[in-house]
Amino acid sequence: MRAAPYTGLAAVVLTVVGFLLLGDTPEYDAPGRQVRFYYADHQGQVGTSLYLLVIAAVLFVFFAAYLSRAVRDLTPGGGWLHRAVLAGGVLIAGGFLAGAALTLALLDLSDKSSATPQALQALNAVNEDFFVPFVVGMGVMLLATGLATVRAADSPLPRWLSWAAIALGVLVLVPWVGFFAFMLAGVWVIIASILLARRPAAE
Repeated sequence: MRAAPYTGLAAVVLTVVGFLLLGDTPEYDAPGRQVRFYYADHQGQVGTSLYLLVIAAVLFVFFAAYLSRAVRDLTPGGGWLHRAVLAGGVLIAGGFLAGAALTLALLDLSDKSSATPQALQALNAVNEDFFVPFVVGMGVMLLATGLATVRAADSPLPRWLSWAAIALGVLVLVPWVGFFAFMLAGVWVIIASILLARRPAAE
């Protein structure tokens, strides 16, 4: 399926648009009243953002599955790194979906008088710091891909992109650096998507 590699490109685009639509959400230590006001005032905007992020999660799984097959075909007998590639994609998707569920809870509770400010503050704190699963998932997916392709003679990716995957896979796990590495990882996914999509035509 020629369109399959482009699922990575689409996932990154939807992720960027989705997070931009979320806007300047309240900080993790924001008081409950501020949290209620923000989500009650941005119902449509946040709802659209969640819809895009859910679709992005699905697309990340499809891209990871395609990338996993490309990695598997490099190794006689299949090896095991392709499983880590797919597991990383699933972890990214799981993180997105769990984060979307937390945000949806804030959205639903923002106009409910039964939701106390303390409850909203606690839920918002969890939601704002809920980035570990998809950051780690991206690190696993890139690191496994880089390790599998960096020395392969018939790699579907150029050597420099494999080394970049290894570097970014490590850097996303480093505190404070990880945020910027995660954004660069999105660029890596876009480049890999385009190169993988062009490969069958070249062959």
